[in-house]
Amino acid sequence: MIDKVLVEITTKGSVYDEIIDNIITPNFHLKPELISELAIGFLENREKVNSVIEQGYFLYYFIRSVKNQVHSKTSGFYRVTRIKENIPIDNIAIIDDSDLEQKKEVEELYQMIDKHYVRIPKSYFQDFLWHEYFTLNKTHRQIGTENDISHVLSFHEIKKLKEKLIEKIMGTI
Repeated sequence: MIDKVLVEITTKGSVYDEIIDNIITPNFHLKPELISELAIGFLENREKVNSVIEQGYFLYYFIRSVKNQVHSKTSGFYRVTRIKENIPIDNIAIIDDSDLEQKKEVEELYQMIDKHYVRIPKSYFQDFLWHEYFTLNKTHRQIGTENDISHVLSFHEIKKLKEKLIEKIMGTI
């Protein structure tokens, strides 16, 4: 039964296709990767999915599966694809050393981040974590271990600062 459903999921214009389009908007270019991850998950759990189809609530199961793949940071789709709708603050260090234009763009991005970072209200603790994480390139676990704090606290404080920074940058663009 799952084989027939998989064919219908990949058929352009089907109900499943429209559901995927609505959930993945505006990242339509990632649709093939999403369908691939869904198919892998459905085929790995063939018995469960066939049972869901027989009981008649596959549409609900499908919608939840798509939403989980797109929005969960632990899903296979998220790990493989990494939808980035905001400025890629974490990935600006990954550049090709031979590309001068790319180096200039990255340098401009660093300058823009620095310019807006100093204008964000933050505590000394947040400033310290930011320095440890971005300047010294330490992981949250390293920061937590070295400073006798929870790595989760480090993660959340850095996340708050990144959100404020992105908000500030997007407000000026």
